[in-house]
Amino acid sequence: MCRVTARPAISTREAEVLALLGEHLGNAEIGARLFISVRTVETHVSSLLRKFGAPDRRVLAQLAAEWGRVARGGKVAPALPSPVTSFV
Repeated sequence: MCRVTARPAISTREAEVLALLGEHLGNAEIGARLFISVRTVETHVSSLLRKFGAPDRRVLAQLAAEWGRVARGGKVAPALPSPVTSFV
């Protein structure tokens, strides 16, 4: 496995895509969750592969899971924010 020690700077959307890669979702599933096209997902995945120096999306998924556990105390960070509650 490719070892990445530093976290490269990534955009908010790339972080969302990375989190969903950690859930082992395909491009179409990620696109549906984020309301973006499959081509846009492919672009983000390609950018993440380049930035992390990862050979494939499997490595990105492993990194997302590992770093998510560290950041969230065992849980992978969600891709989308929690719903806003209504004012009563």
